Amino acid sequence: MGNIYSGRAQSLFGKLWLVWDDSGIREISFDKLPQLADAGASFPPQDDTRAAQLLKELLHTSPLKIECFNLAGTPFQRQVWAQLLTIPVGTLTTYQKIAEAVGRPTAVRAVANAIGANPVAWLIPCHRVVRSDGQLGGYRWGVERKRAMLDWEQQKGRVAA
Repeated sequence: MGNIYSGRAQSLFGKLWLVWDDSGIREISFDKLPQLADAGASFPPQDDTRAAQLLKELLHTSPLKIECFNLAGTPFQRQVWAQLLTIPVGTLTTYQKIAEAVGRPTAVRAVANAIGANPVAWLIPCHRVVRSDGQLGGYRWGVERKRAMLDWEQQKGRVAA
């Protein structure tokens, strides 16, 4: 497994914690210490400078691939997370469309659970998934932050066009 590190970095949507190892980003958290600390494990050494550098590198890597991350998840979860990375910036999709894209059209609830378990929500863009009725639905970091992310992406798309 190797050494695990952590750090705080500023993003457009607030300060966040990053947890990483030599294989990639393992987790991010906007509102609280990552689960690693909550689970009683000793918290990894903190390097805010490296965290900011990693975040900047990730935000300038296009397209992001699932291999940029070192995520604990089932093969199905990883398949869903990889599919999320294919959603273009500034566009929305539904849980149903993700289920169809991963070849499991009747597994909408399982897809929603996999999306909810995404340990790097925002970097793997689960905020781009909405309910089939167009409602934003929930988001780990709050609906207000989800709306801000989507608004920013929409604006970025208009500026770039």
